[in-house]
Amino acid sequence: MWDKRLEFLVAAFVGALILAPGPSPAAVEMAVRPAGELPGAAPSPELPGDPLVRRLQEALAKAGFYHGTVNGRMNPGTEIAIRAYQKSKGMKRDGLVTEALANSLETGAKVAVLLKRLERTRKENIDAAKKALLANPATRGLVTDGDGEAADPTRDTTPCFRSPTARCLLKEASESAKGIFKDEMRDWALGEILAAQAKAGLAPEAMKTVGRIKDPRLIMVALRDIAEAQAAAGRDEESLAAVDIIPDPLKRAEALAAIADIQARRGQADEARKTVRRLIQALEEIDSAPRKVAFLAKAAVIMARAGDDRAAAVNLDAAIRLARSPATVGDRGVALRHVASALAEMAKPAEALDLLDELGEDSERTPVLVSAANAHARAGDATEALATAETIEAERYRAVVLSRIAQAQAKGGDAGAARKSLGKAVAAAKGIKLPFARAYADSRIVLALIDIGKVSGDFGVAVETAQGISDKQLRAHGLWSIAAAQRRGGDEAGAARTERLASEATDDIKSRVSRVWMFGDIALGHAARGETNSAWTAFGRALKVARDTQNAWGRARVLGRLAAVLVDLTEGTALLPPEEP
Repeated sequence: MWDKRLEFLVAAFVGALILAPGPSPAAVEMAVRPAGELPGAAPSPELPGDPLVRRLQEALAKAGFYHGTVNGRMNPGTEIAIRAYQKSKGMKRDGLVTEALANSLETGAKVAVLLKRLERTRKENIDAAKKALLANPATRGLVTDGDGEAADPTRDTTPCFRSPTARCLLKEASESAKGIFKDEMRDWALGEILAAQAKAGLAPEAMKTVGRIKDPRLIMVALRDIAEAQAAAGRDEESLAAVDIIPDPLKRAEALAAIADIQARRGQADEARKTVRRLIQALEEIDSAPRKVAFLAKAAVIMARAGDDRAAAVNLDAAIRLARSPATVGDRGVALRHVASALAEMAKPAEALDLLDELGEDSERTPVLVSAANAHARAGDATEALATAETIEAERYRAVVLSRIAQAQAKGGDAGAARKSLGKAVAAAKGIKLPFARAYADSRIVLALIDIGKVSGDFGVAVETAQGISDKQLRAHGLWSIAAAQRRGGDEAGAARTERLASEATDDIKSRVSRVWMFGDIALGHAARGETNSAWTAFGRALKVARDTQNAWGRARVLGRLAAVLVDLTEGTALLPPEEP
C-alpha cells in the first residue's frame, strides 16, 4: 500500500517539473553573473585570499613552478604547480595545501638564496686569487687553463713497490692523479702530492704540480703548504724563499707562523725568533683585527716555546691591546679567546681563566676551558685541572679533557687517581649523542687506559674498551696502540693477541685511504719514539694497502701520503704531533 502511494507521489513530482515554465532571460542572466554583481550596481571588493595559499603561491613562484596571480585564491594553476613541485621532490603528488608543504618550499627558497650567495662569494674569491697570482711575476705562470691529462698506461710500478723511494712513489701518485676527472677531487689530490714533493726536496716538481691545479684559491693554499712542508723537512732556507712568492697576505702569515712553530719545537730558537719577526711585519698587510690578534697570540706561544720570555710577553701584550681596542668591536670575544688560549699554552692557565668573564658565547669559553685544564694537567696540578674540567658543559669536550688529565696522572705514576679521573671521563662519554664524537672520546679513554696499563702492567680493560669503539678506524688504531705498548712492556704474547684483534678491526675499514692514513700515523708515532723496527713494520702494512688501491683518486692520495711518511722515516724528521686543542 505504502509502496504504491510513494510511486504516485514521485510521478506527480516529476510531472510538475516537466510542465513548469522555464526561467526568464533575466533570471538566466542573474544565474551566470558572478556573485556580487547586480545590474546597475558597482562591483563589490574581492574577498581576501587564504594566507597559506598565498604563501604557497609566492614560494612556488620563486621556485619557478607557478606563473599565475599571487592572490591567495586556490586555482587550477596553483594545484598544477603544487603537484609539479611535489613530483620534483619525490613527494606524494596530492596537490593539497598544507603548512608542511609551505615550510618545505620556503626552506628550499632560503637554501637556494644561500647557495647563490655562496656561489657568488666563491666566484669573487676565485677572481681575487687569480688576479693576485697574475699580478705576481713569480706566480703568473701557475695560472693555466689546465688542459686534459692522460696517465701513461704502460708504466710499471713493480720496482717502486719492491724498493720504494719518495721520488718513485710521488711519480706514480702524480700519474694516478691524471685519471681523476672531477676538477675539485684532482685539485685535492694534487695539493697533497705537491706538499710531499716539497718535503722530499723536489721543489721544481712541486711547482709543476701547482701549475696543474685549476682553482686559483687552492694554488694559494698549495704555495703555503710547500713552504710548510719544506720547513717540516728541515729546509728552512727553501721554505722561507717559498713564502716570499705567496701573493696572499693571510696565507703568507699562516706559512710563517707554521715555520716558526716547527723551528721552536725543534729547538731552533734563533731561527724561530727571526721567522716571528717576519711574521709580525707581514701582519701589516692584514686588515682583520681578530686575525692579527690570533697571529700575535701565536707568536707569543712560539717565543715562549723557544725560551724567549721577553719576546713572548711583548707579542702577548700587543695581542691583548689589539683585542681590547675599538678595532675588534663585534669580534672582541673571538679576539680575547685567542689571547686566553695562548696564555693557557704558555703555562698560564689562571690568567687564561681570568679572561672568561669577557667572553660572551659558550663557543668562545669552551676552548679556553679546555686549554686551561690541559695546561693545569701538564703542570701536574690535577686538582685545578679537574676543577676546570668540571665547568665544561659539553660532554664531548669534558670527556676528552678528563681523559688527558688521567693520562697525566698515570704518567706521573698515580694510577689510582688516574682511574678516578677516567671514571668521570667514562660517565661524561656516555652522555655524548653524536656517534663519532662518542667514538673519539672513547678512543681518548683508551689512550689513558694504555698509560694506566704501563703502570699496572694490565692492558685488559684497554683492549675491552677499544673493541667497543663504534668507529672502525679509531677502534683499529686503538688496538694497534695497545699492542705497541704491550710490546714495549715486554709482553710479546699479549701484543700478538692484540695485534690479531687489530688486524681484524683493520679489515673492517672499507676505505683504503683511511687504512693507509692510519698506518702512516702509527709509523710516525713509532719513529718519533725511536722505535725504528715498529715504524717500518707499520709503513710496510700501509704500502701493501696502497699497492692494491686502484681508484685513481685514492691511489694518488695514499701514495702521496706514503712518500711524505717515508721522508720522515729516512731523514729522521718525524716529530710527535702537538697536543690537540
